[in-house]
Amino acid sequence: MQLRHSGSSTAAFAAQQDFCRTFKQDIKGLYLLSLLLTGDEHSAERCFISSLEDCMSLKPVLKEWVSSWIRRVVLKNAIRMLHPAAYEAISRSQPEVSPVLARVHPALQAVLQLSLFERFVFVISVLEGYSDRECSLLLRSSHQEIAATKAKALQHLATASKQKQRTATPV
Repeated sequence: MQLRHSGSSTAAFAAQQDFCRTFKQDIKGLYLLSLLLTGDEHSAERCFISSLEDCMSLKPVLKEWVSSWIRRVVLKNAIRMLHPAAYEAISRSQPEVSPVLARVHPALQAVLQLSLFERFVFVISVLEGYSDRECSLLLRSSHQEIAATKAKALQHLATASKQKQRTATPV
């Protein structure tokens, strides 16, 4: 199926094979996104698989949008699975330490140690590049809460980095 623009150019809609090819090409990145959002391997696998299934049954998407569309589906599935805003309202405590931390690159360990809501805000706004407004709409939180949570997450990551440097550098 093709969409006509003004002029002679056309834009094609993506087919299922376009989604499959993109999933295959970016399998590690998409799984990592799922893992950073969900915080554990089992949930990350569920999020990844349900995202693939959702992409196979979606309405037409332009081919140029396939990669960003898939990442957004992963985000929305993780949000649907974990309800980070509702969780944050119930408990603002640090998460339980996940067994996945021992196997994850040290740079990502600090992200996985953020609270659920902080992790979602950080991943969506900083790593995925969504604006605070878009992040607030996705997480159903106020713009002010997103900005404050992002600042808090960045402070936690900076503190974790400084602590790691102190323990790695002999005195």
